[in-house]
Amino acid sequence: MFLKTLGLLLLALVGVNLGWRWASRRSLPCPTWLATFLEGSLMEWVLGTQTTLDRIGLRPGQRVLEVGPGPGRLLIPAARRVQPDGEVVGLDIQPGMIERLKARAAQKGIANLTAVQGDATRPHFPPAHFDVIWMCTVLGEIPDRETALQQYYTALKPGGRLSITEIFPDLHYQSLATVQRLAEAAGFRRQAMHGPWYFFTVNFVKG
Repeated sequence: MFLKTLGLLLLALVGVNLGWRWASRRSLPCPTWLATFLEGSLMEWVLGTQTTLDRIGLRPGQRVLEVGPGPGRLLIPAARRVQPDGEVVGLDIQPGMIERLKARAAQKGIANLTAVQGDATRPHFPPAHFDVIWMCTVLGEIPDRETALQQYYTALKPGGRLSITEIFPDLHYQSLATVQRLAEAAGFRRQAMHGPWYFFTVNFVKG
């Protein structure tokens, strides 16, 4: 029974990946219509939601930003981790994802979450505004990654943390070497590395 369930899950993941590849001929970000496949306790386990949040290292009272939160798989539980005085912000380029994120946050009674629709390469926030900024399988979806990382550097407080998670075989998977090269070029300094090459989180600090 377990092997059958695992096999069906793998087939579903392959189907989602193929669908995303087809959709990405027109749009780089994960399409809104695929967001359903990212929700639910099973996908949270498969994609390592709690593991990723543990690696990011959120604390109560922090002001944090997730770039490309989608329907809020990470951002909604992150909102609980920074309570009671912290706040979380999600920046997504797709209006459909923003609406889905707002609806799920309201459904779960999350009051300290703000959703912002916009391009990751443009300034949306004041300088030195956030304690932590993170991306999970999103960096490769941004065509101008250098400009985006420069925006995050500006938006972080001195000593703030940038956290990037990559999961293979995500369509836009970025290797550790690529992530480190881009982050260091923007002025970040590597702080910690967690996990193997196929599911890693690397944290950088604003110098």
